[in-house]
Amino acid sequence: MLKLTTAQCSHAGMRENNEDALGIRIREHDACFVLSDGVGGETGGGHAAKLAIHAALTAFESHMATSVHELAGHTLAAAHAAIIADQARHPERSRMAATIIGLFFDRALGQAQWIHAGDSRLYHFRRGVLINRTEDHSLVAQLAAAGLPHDRVNPNLLSQALGHANPTPARPQHIQQLEDGDAYLLCTDGFWHGLLDHELECLLQLAGSAQDWITLLSYRVDQQGARDNYSAIAVWVGDPQSITLTRIAA
Repeated sequence: MLKLTTAQCSHAGMRENNEDALGIRIREHDACFVLSDGVGGETGGGHAAKLAIHAALTAFESHMATSVHELAGHTLAAAHAAIIADQARHPERSRMAATIIGLFFDRALGQAQWIHAGDSRLYHFRRGVLINRTEDHSLVAQLAAAGLPHDRVNPNLLSQALGHANPTPARPQHIQQLEDGDAYLLCTDGFWHGLLDHELECLLQLAGSAQDWITLLSYRVDQQGARDNYSAIAVWVGDPQSITLTRIAA
């Protein structure tokens, strides 16, 4: 069975309230890691993030999926529907929304699938090297991709998020076959802002465990001021430290 080790952190930073939320469920044959960042502040962003995580974990625990792809899609739909339903019941929260990152494993088949909406990110490392990162669903990212100026654009403007009626959140990506030594980082924008890709790789190579990696990364975020809430989940598949050290020695 696929060996998984994990660590997490969630801090308010310099903000009065922490509007991030996260959840982890590891079962014999599958696993679910979800993280959300509330959007809307005074209109209920923190509430939206908590709703999303609760709905996602409930869907994961109650749904007997035939594949990791089906499981990811069902979980995303449940989180989105929970926020939409709450908006309808409470008009004062009609503008609340939340980002989401969800990572799902089929431990028996050694497969992974992830979903996301908004600017919370998933990073995937193999043999200590970053090989994949989700694309932000934000106006800044769209302008940057088009080669247009974006320095003065509000970075909080999202093109996709849970609770947005249109467009709907991103659907599950392709199923990925896992390798021993794979490492994943799920994090909110308050965590990844200011962290360069090569810093993530370097700190992964220094870490002896998933907890070490989160501790090193959190310290780096704190060094930069941590003006926003910041949260992260690290997931190690097999033994990333041994695989990474083997690569460095070679």
